[in-house]
Amino acid sequence: MSEPTVDIRPVTENDAADLLTLLEDLKKESTTFTADPALAHLSVKEEAAQLRVMISSPQNHLMVADYGGQLIGVASIIAKNETVGEIGVAILKSYWNEGLGSALMEEMLYWAKTASSLTNIVLTVQLENTYAKRLYSNLGFKVTHSDSVVNAVGDEVPAQEMTLTVHHGRQA
Repeated sequence: MSEPTVDIRPVTENDAADLLTLLEDLKKESTTFTADPALAHLSVKEEAAQLRVMISSPQNHLMVADYGGQLIGVASIIAKNETVGEIGVAILKSYWNEGLGSALMEEMLYWAKTASSLTNIVLTVQLENTYAKRLYSNLGFKVTHSDSVVNAVGDEVPAQEMTLTVHHGRQA
């Protein structure tokens, strides 16, 4: 029997329970990962309904890293408006430094460039997350604003907003 491989794939409604578990695990592992507090109390049925909406949206996208049936990472692009989407990515700590964050980011940016009409992708990175900041810079993101954010444990920490142009004013 062969070793399982990591599959980077779009989310499905059937991922609802596993995705809720992954999001809870990610919140416990890192102060740089924050999720919408409203998601914390969703039932599996409610999460599946949210995923159905996400999957049918041309401006929002969600992908997961699946290792032998276990979700170990997630990435999202959520439209802030008609032209700007905010990207986020998170990997379980035991799978860090294996290129999964890069793989998820590259897949998400490919989607943004080829399947969306978004012109810019933005993100906020906490400065203490040096690995992520380096990854985003290597992918072409440029710092557009420096500020502070409140991390997952309630501390105010320095952060930067970074932006990547994916379409130059044309519609996909």
